[in-house]
Amino acid sequence: MKTLNTNQIQTIIQKVSFRNISISKFLKLGILALVITVIQGCPPPPPPPCITTGTDFQGIYAATLASNSSYDNYTTMDLVTHEYTFTMLANKTVCQIGYQGNANLYASSIAYNIEIYDNTNSVMIYTGSHLFNSASTDYVVPSSSINLISGNSYTIRRIASNYLGNIGNTIGRIARYNGAPLPSATVLSGSFMQITSSNFYGTGGPVPNFGIPFIDIVFQ
Repeated sequence: MKTLNTNQIQTIIQKVSFRNISISKFLKLGILALVITVIQGCPPPPPPPCITTGTDFQGIYAATLASNSSYDNYTTMDLVTHEYTFTMLANKTVCQIGYQGNANLYASSIAYNIEIYDNTNSVMIYTGSHLFNSASTDYVVPSSSINLISGNSYTIRRIASNYLGNIGNTIGRIARYNGAPLPSATVLSGSFMQITSSNFYGTGGPVPNFGIPFIDIVFQ
């Protein structure tokens, strides 16, 4: 790199001044150009973390169980499809989906179909095949983007299409109502979503509003 002497620097300043640009303005333009270059060269900020603890759904599920002694946390309902319908209270992106699979299906590496249907616009916005561990709630990343819109109604379902010829393998964890009415909207509302109904069907049923299947939606 070449070093300029004092005379050379003075010559540059005189040339800049000759073009009616003051040295202070020249320096400001240089600094501005440097800042713009640095900003343009910076990578975009990382997306918010996808946190699977304390989710909106988990809060609703826990509040449902706590709201009435007639509700319990139970693994039951031997029907192929477990689903619940919800309304979004804010725009959100789904970053993970959580479910606890059946032990026999997991041992045979048999996946569930997960679907999210937009009831407001009558369109399927997500379908994916996912294997869930049976030891505890297991979380998977959707295979495509899922953007949910405030005010829209959606239905999320898990479908156990292959139950190895044993309908007992279709059972899943639910907040069971035991004959009590569907909880109030106050109980079923979180910060970002409100569960409005549920249903169970396939090789039998339907059995509407028997309970909330534990299908966790993690928002980002």
